[in-house]
Amino acid sequence: MSDFQILNNIDHKDLRITDTAGAPLGDAIHNCPAYTFEFRDLQGDFPILLQNTDQDGLIPVALMGFEAGENLFLDGDGWQALSRPAFLRKGPFLIGQHQTEDGEEVRLLSVDMSHPRVSEDQTGEAVFQPLGGRTEYLERVADLLEQIHEGADHTRRFTTALNDLDLVESVTMDITLRDGSKNQLMGFFALNEDRVRDLSGEALAELSARGFLMPLFMMLASLSNMGRLIQRKEQGQGAGP
Repeated sequence: MSDFQILNNIDHKDLRITDTAGAPLGDAIHNCPAYTFEFRDLQGDFPILLQNTDQDGLIPVALMGFEAGENLFLDGDGWQALSRPAFLRKGPFLIGQHQTEDGEEVRLLSVDMSHPRVSEDQTGEAVFQPLGGRTEYLERVADLLEQIHEGADHTRRFTTALNDLDLVESVTMDITLRDGSKNQLMGFFALNEDRVRDLSGEALAELSARGFLMPLFMMLASLSNMGRLIQRKEQGQGAGP
């Protein structure tokens, strides 16, 4: 169970975070949320699909494996891709909304003390300097969280626009590997390339004006990574369930 606490340099003065990749650190997942600001980087490594969630509805995800607990880009404590999704890079931190005694909503940096990246043996990246200032590591994380906070709204509006234009379709993939084993990918959605191709000039101009055209084409381009993901599976790469 999560144990989020408002980050401060008194209670968390000795806090350290393990910043390497690894299955024991929470990276053994086959997909994670993706944000439009990172699509350009992610499309070089991962298929970017969509998934329906109870809390946020349809969200983009970076696909890293074919079954729960499988990440084909893990290699011990190494990461075998040029890019790494922001969701994984942020580690145990988030920006939460907190209410003051006056009823005002403020945004504060929080940390999940139950997260496996939180170090208990004084190894890893220090969060605060000896005199209480933020370390460079924490500054980088804070900048990333701001990107995620701002990017989440743009990403929600992007997926709404895709739905409004009827560009999304459910996909089921039956994958047979060379050894005869079968994998089925279900519960995901993808862009329908034919419908994108048929968009009017007016619709394309509107998407461009709203900053949605680039991430749309990055999503389409990312689908070429499906074959490479299957190849990684066949070669036995990554961490499995």
